[in-house]
Amino acid sequence: MIFLTNVFGLASSLKNKHHQTQKQNRMKKLFITALAAVTIAASSFATPGADVSKVSLKVLNKFKAEFATVDQVDWEVKKDYIKAKFTEDGLEQEAFFTQDGELIGTSKRIERADMPSVPRKALNKVVAGGELLELIEFNSTEKGIAYYASIQKDGVKQILEISASGFVSNYKK
Repeated sequence: MIFLTNVFGLASSLKNKHHQTQKQNRMKKLFITALAAVTIAASSFATPGADVSKVSLKVLNKFKAEFATVDQVDWEVKKDYIKAKFTEDGLEQEAFFTQDGELIGTSKRIERADMPSVPRKALNKVVAGGELLELIEFNSTEKGIAYYASIQKDGVKQILEISASGFVSNYKK
């Protein structure tokens, strides 16, 4: 009787160990699959040479959700934000994120003719007699669209901020 109990106990013990080994193998496979998915997701929209390892998964996921068609991204991690530089529909753009993955806004270079009439008229008045060097449209998730114009007038370079309502302020000299 003791022999049978030991045999059944051994069989039961072997069965439990086999079950534990199978469970551990499944967990290892699941972990490896998850790790591979994260690696593929991170590299699928990274420019060669870009340090994606410093970009959080929250930011990567938010970027992919917002810009699903983009596959080449140059990442730059700063103290206060993370910048993604990319091309979408043939247009170079930048997206700015918080460290927590929230989209701050996007920016792109535009031509004066691409501006709505109210801010364009305000810009034309300020630039008169000077030269427009660069024009950026920044679309903030909190404040909406603003334009930043780099101008040179009377030998002085400055950056102006033009609101969608046409208000012009000196952003930087």
